[in-house]
Formats: sequence, C-alpha cells, structure tokens
Amino acid sequence: MKVVFLIDDDQDDREIFQESLLSLKTAVRYEEARHGLEALEKLKTEDFQKPDLIFLDFNMPVMDGREFLKRIKQDAALKDIPVIIYSTSSNTEDKMFAAQHDAAQFITKPYSITAIREELDKVIAKFLVS
Repeated sequence: MKVVFLIDDDQDDREIFQESLLSLKTAVRYEEARHGLEALEKLKTEDFQKPDLIFLDFNMPVMDGREFLKRIKQDAALKDIPVIIYSTSSNTEDKMFAAQHDAAQFITKPYSITAIREELDKVIAKFLVS
C-alpha cells in the first residue's frame, strides 16, 4: 500500500487532508507530522515505512517546510521521494524556493473540501497510480 505523509502544524488542516485523502478511490495509508523536525525523526525510525509522497506545509514552528525540504533533498536515502508543497502561500518567492529545491509540485491550499479532494485526486493520479 502506498504511503502519503503530511507535514503540517495545523490540526484542522491535517484532519481535513486525512479525511479528503481517505475518501478517494485510491487505497493509501496516511501518516502525519506536526513540523519538519518531527517528520525527519519519523523518517529516520527503522519501523516507519518510507512514504511514496510527502505533502509539506511551509509555515510551521520548530522546523519550517523550507528547512525540511533542503534537508530531505540532501539525504541520499530520501531525496527521491516526491515532495508536494501544500501551503496557504501563493507567494512567488515561495514557489521559486520550492522549484530551486526540487519540490515536485506547489499547491496553494484550497478552501473547500471538494477542491481539496479534486487537487489530491490529481496529485495521487500523477504520482502514485502506475
């Protein structure tokens, strides 16, 4: 089963994302972390299955998404995991940073559950369905 890993500090956003993801027709397992440092710690744990896709918020405490993206792309064991920036930002500089650091895609968080499901469906079809 494919694993989707969301890194986001907002509890409501994590719950809406999880509900939307699990409502899709594609069978995936959902994992989450509240910030980049927690995500890196999970990724380094032996019994944590390496995710097939990471959704990453940029604006978080402890370790933000920018720092996490830089670190994961420097790690030989993790750099090939597609990272989708999933942020409230639509800032051009954030989009440029994401592209310069090998993010696979940049999504500005949609405001409706229907729009979130549609966006997730497209991403899952693009990256996980073979």
